[in-house]
Amino acid sequence: MAVLDFKEIPEAHIATGHQDQFELFARDFLSFVGYEILTDPDRGADGGVDLIVQEKRTGVGGETLVKWLVSCKHKAHSGNSVKPTDDFNIRDRVEANECDGFIGFYSTLASTGLAGNLQGMEGKIETQVFDYEKIESNLLHSAKGLEIAERYFPQSLDNWKTNNPKPAQIFAEEPKLHCKVCEKELFEQEDKGIIQLWHKIRKDYVNETKRCEYVYWTCRGHCDDVLSHYIRQQRSDVIDGWEDISDVMMPTVFIKWVMSTFNELRDGVEYSDEAFENLKTFMLKVYPYICRHLTDSEQDRVKSLMQIPSYMGGLGYEN
Repeated sequence: MAVLDFKEIPEAHIATGHQDQFELFARDFLSFVGYEILTDPDRGADGGVDLIVQEKRTGVGGETLVKWLVSCKHKAHSGNSVKPTDDFNIRDRVEANECDGFIGFYSTLASTGLAGNLQGMEGKIETQVFDYEKIESNLLHSAKGLEIAERYFPQSLDNWKTNNPKPAQIFAEEPKLHCKVCEKELFEQEDKGIIQLWHKIRKDYVNETKRCEYVYWTCRGHCDDVLSHYIRQQRSDVIDGWEDISDVMMPTVFIKWVMSTFNELRDGVEYSDEAFENLKTFMLKVYPYICRHLTDSEQDRVKSLMQIPSYMGGLGYEN
C-alpha cells in the first residue's frame, strides 16, 4: 500500500498560486538523488521542458556529463496513467535542447503505449521514468528523503510516522535489549520476544509476602524454553509469568504496567536485587519506544485487551 498521497500536491493545470508545486518537488527530488539542476521550473510555455538536470558519471576513463530533459506529469488527482499524447515528440525535444536523455517524472504510471515508445528509443537516447513507487521508495529510506517528503506530503508523513514509530532521542545511545539466551537484539526483530517474571511459590498467601526472584527477556520459542528449563533446574520453588514485549511497548499497556508495579511495591511485594535491577533496566530500555501516539494496529490491540480481565493479563474489568 502506497504511503505518499500525491494528491497532497496541488494540480498543475489549476491556477491557485501553487500550480508549480509538482515541478518544484521534482527539482528537489532529483537534486536529492544526485542530479545537478541546470534549469529551474518556471511559468509559461516550456516547450516540453520542465527541468534540465545533469548527471556526473565517474569511470576508469574519467568523468562523463550526461544532460537529461525532465518532463513532469502530475495526474494523481485523476488517477490516469501518462499516455503518448501527454508526452510526445520525446526524442525531438531531447535533441532540440541539446540533452542526452529523457526523464519522465510522473505521479502515476507511464501507460503501456508510452512505455513502448520509450523502449523503442533505446540506442538513440537514454530514457528513464520515476513513477510514484520509485519516488516513494527513494524518499522513505533516508533522513534527507523524509525531510523532502514531509515538505510536500505533510499529512502522509504524519500518518506514516505514527504507524512506523522510532525510539525517542532521550538517551545518548539508541536503546538495545539483548535476548538473555542468544543475545540477539530484540528491538530489531519483528517478534520482540517476551519478558519473564519469576515469582516464589507461596503456600501461605496470608503470611508469606509475594516475591519476584527473576526478571529476564528472551526470544519467543526456543530461547524462552531454554531459559525456563534452566531456571526450573536451579529452583523448584518459583513459577513464571510473562508478557509480550511488543505489548509492553504500547504506551497504554506500558503505563498500566508501571502503575501495577508501583501498586505492588506499595502492597509490600518484594523483589530480589537482581530482579529489581533487571526490571528497571527493562523499563528504561522500552521507555523511548512508548513516547509516541498509538499506531492504528496498536489501537485495535488495546481494544481487544480491554475485553480481557486484568487478572488474565488484559486491561479490562477494573473500576
